[in-house]
Amino acid sequence: MSGLKKLLTVFSLLIIPVIFTTACNENQTSAETPKKENPADADYFIGLRYLQNGEEKEAKIKFMNSMKNAGKYCAKRSAECLATLGSVQERNAACELMLELFNDDETKTLAARQFYSAEEYNKVINLSEEIILSESKNELIKLRFQSFLKRGDKDISKDILQWFIQRPISQEHMNFIDEAWPLPENKEDYNDIQKIIAFRIDVYNRDYGEAIRKSDDILKMMAKADLEPAPLICSDLGKTFLYGTNEYKESAKQFQKLANLYKKTPAEFYFWFYAGRCYIKAETAQTQASNCLENAIQCTENPKLKDNALWYLLNVKIDISFTDTIKDIGIYASQWSDPQYFDDLFDSLIPEIFISERWDLFPVLIEQLDGKATDDIVARLSYIWARLIQTGKVSVSSKNDKILWYFERALACGSSYYYRMLSLYELEANNKDFESFMCQVNKNDSIEPDEDAETLLLGYIKYGFPEKLYSEWLNFYKKGISTDVSFKAASFLSKCNKKEYYSQSLRIASRAAAISDRPLTKEEMKLVYPKFYKNHIDNYAKKYDINKSIVYALIRSESFFDSDAVSHAGAVGLTQLMEITGEDVARKLKKNDYSLTDPETNIELGTYYLCELIKRCSDSKLQGFLSYNAGITRVRRWLDSSMVNYGYKKDMSDDLFLETVPYSETREYGRKLVSATIYYDFLYSDSQNYRRFFEILRGL
Repeated sequence: MSGLKKLLTVFSLLIIPVIFTTACNENQTSAETPKKENPADADYFIGLRYLQNGEEKEAKIKFMNSMKNAGKYCAKRSAECLATLGSVQERNAACELMLELFNDDETKTLAARQFYSAEEYNKVINLSEEIILSESKNELIKLRFQSFLKRGDKDISKDILQWFIQRPISQEHMNFIDEAWPLPENKEDYNDIQKIIAFRIDVYNRDYGEAIRKSDDILKMMAKADLEPAPLICSDLGKTFLYGTNEYKESAKQFQKLANLYKKTPAEFYFWFYAGRCYIKAETAQTQASNCLENAIQCTENPKLKDNALWYLLNVKIDISFTDTIKDIGIYASQWSDPQYFDDLFDSLIPEIFISERWDLFPVLIEQLDGKATDDIVARLSYIWARLIQTGKVSVSSKNDKILWYFERALACGSSYYYRMLSLYELEANNKDFESFMCQVNKNDSIEPDEDAETLLLGYIKYGFPEKLYSEWLNFYKKGISTDVSFKAASFLSKCNKKEYYSQSLRIASRAAAISDRPLTKEEMKLVYPKFYKNHIDNYAKKYDINKSIVYALIRSESFFDSDAVSHAGAVGLTQLMEITGEDVARKLKKNDYSLTDPETNIELGTYYLCELIKRCSDSKLQGFLSYNAGITRVRRWLDSSMVNYGYKKDMSDDLFLETVPYSETREYGRKLVSATIYYDFLYSDSQNYRRFFEILRGL
């Protein structure tokens, strides 16, 4: 490389981080200007600023110019803003102009919303004339039907029925029934169409008792050809009998008859499928279940339906003959379309192999699934088998060569960093290889950026509108947002240094890393593993003598740095503490007045609690992690059981113990925290010896 080229390279490396880390500032540019800058694009963002300042007249002028002359999405967003400003007449006029410029469902829905609120029902009907009931936005369909009703057109019940049987029930369907087309209070007054719709609503609400009472009418209408056996109706019938009655064999036999009655129609699959599911519930009819599910697979070409039936079939086969099914697993694997759909099956199967102590089945699975299951599953199986050889649980000829081959196999595939990291450690890779590995991503296809979408996102960054960035990024990232622009968005939100943007920044960075078409830089990886709330975390990690990387990993995994997070179970805040746990820890720390929603308090209590668990688990970091998720009593019971079952006279290695934990959620939780801890130590530690990163999790 010439001296000039070297100088240019160094200069580019110096300038890029400056662009990347510019602070969030409403009046400061924090991203590169789009290559093909259109002045009319800027008018959209300037209009937003005018609007923020209460200068509506000036904003409308800017939006109008942008709508007519800007790129696609800046123009579209300008039109949408205009449709919300001024008098009713002005908003209607803006919608008319917007419809001339754009003809997508999103635009039609926004315009229909405005016209409906202005009681311009004919306009709603006209603009929605070409809707497709099975595809168009549900809100647009709802507004169309409501406009017909407002106009006095009562004979639309057949169209309404088609909307209800061609689509999964949505909140828009429910709103329509509540607001515009209520069902009679007396169920005896229902006509056939209302009975069908009420049946679908019962299943949507999981009120299977009510659905059972309506099912006879549904089946009679189908028998008389008054109701087509639409897939969603058949699926609802299946769910109704599966969850609404205990007479599983009788239900299965009825579905078998229906499957034969509706041969060579889409309904046939659903009836065979639910016949199989009902036989599974009967528990003593596994052979009949297997036959029905095989029939279901044979009678559909839909890959998703096939995979669904095959998943249940494999579970049945495993129950019937555990060993034979594993030995023939390659036959089934060759039939599936989406290997990832079956990951949870193998996640459950691995602990079963441990329980049965059939170690010899691991190499069988590896051979049969290689190239058919996901790389994650093959990596996991390969790592486990290598460790079983290494720890002397199994003996093979040419032991060292075999171990090396399986660790290399685990390292070479998969997106799950846990098994690949541990394999890298076992292979004693050098520091350079380790650093390269840590910034690798899955090899994805090159992204074709949507320049108009990227212009919109970069504009929000340039003109300082963080509140709009995340929702817009969600709209576009699957359609074509480059890795560079995604990380600019994540960096911008991170530099805003406001808690409401922390989790948004992390979500963008994590998703961008998952779909990146190139290796990431260390600075980009720091956005995937950020250090929000640094002062509090570093302070309490030091106070309670725990590696701060562990605390960052805990909070990232528990709440994605969302201090307002509340789980379905009621866990609160950054470290997701239950109220009763928080109360117990606060009492130990002599805190009488505290709030789990306060970030600093939550961090202190969660850090102390995790430290306490690790100490009680003989300083095992992994067992402490598992205890945080599932409770220390359970973890101790699992460990004792595993040591007895697998013949260990002294401590069982933590990585193999993890594979025996009976709960999938807890196993994955442990893997996530181990991986995240190693990443934090790698990205922020001063040490250049990568093996140190694993030593903090001694026992793995």
